Amino acid sequence: MNAVWKTLAGFAITATVMASSAQAAVVDQWTLNLPSVGSASTQTLTGLGALGFGGESFVQNTISGKNLTFKENGVFNIGQEANGTSILDFGQLTGNYTGGTGTGVLGGSISFNAGGTLDIYYNPTVTYGKTGSGKANVGNRYGATDGILIASFTQLAGGGGNINPNGTPEANGQLTLLFQATYLKAGVWQDGSGNDLKQGATLGFVTSNAAQDVNTINPVLKQVLSGSPTAGNNAPAQFFVQNGGQLKLETNAVPEPASLAIMGVGLMGLAALRRRKS
Repeated sequence: MNAVWKTLAGFAITATVMASSAQAAVVDQWTLNLPSVGSASTQTLTGLGALGFGGESFVQNTISGKNLTFKENGVFNIGQEANGTSILDFGQLTGNYTGGTGTGVLGGSISFNAGGTLDIYYNPTVTYGKTGSGKANVGNRYGATDGILIASFTQLAGGGGNINPNGTPEANGQLTLLFQATYLKAGVWQDGSGNDLKQGATLGFVTSNAAQDVNTINPVLKQVLSGSPTAGNNAPAQFFVQNGGQLKLETNAVPEPASLAIMGVGLMGLAALRRRKS
């Protein structure tokens, strides 16, 4: 597993993200104070620079000639630092993306509309992707909405990237999603000086080399994302996309207190690594 995340980290070096302000600066040392839930004690993650995430999304296109409108939703697990080190002593951090829409041109580019939502949860018990009673199911979005909500973001118009003639993400390309915080749980998200980030912070969610996922996908995950446990890839009408990247924190001088950026990584490389290991 560490080898996979190290491969992702290598691709991330070449990715770049423009923050919402030209005065933004990357924070190399920041903190997540994860709250107590039930009998589980708090966890404090300090000295954070980049967090790795991976997940799956589903895209539905409506085609008119070469023009398209699309809908997208996804679930993500934020489990390690970029070097492969686990960030949690116990539990999980997850992301749930819903209501994404946009427009584009087959063989050209896409752009996102405003209005999608990205929620981030902390759960002291790992349920994401786990089978069995009380684990990953349709009701908890494959385990992505279990636990306590620690952040909510609303999507801003813009971003996007290039796509293939069949609507799937272009190889070696980059897709960008921009969000603004509507809720950050007090005391959880802090800069290196212990100051809370404020509502209104911005988030850039970028996946570089995002690829259509043609591997075997868990039926529960299929149903969560597409509404059917037997849904398949039928580009350009619909397809699953494997995603991965890094969560990085940035601060703006004025007027916004902070921004977050998720820098993308090469999922083609991840798929190739899996094939080599097989």
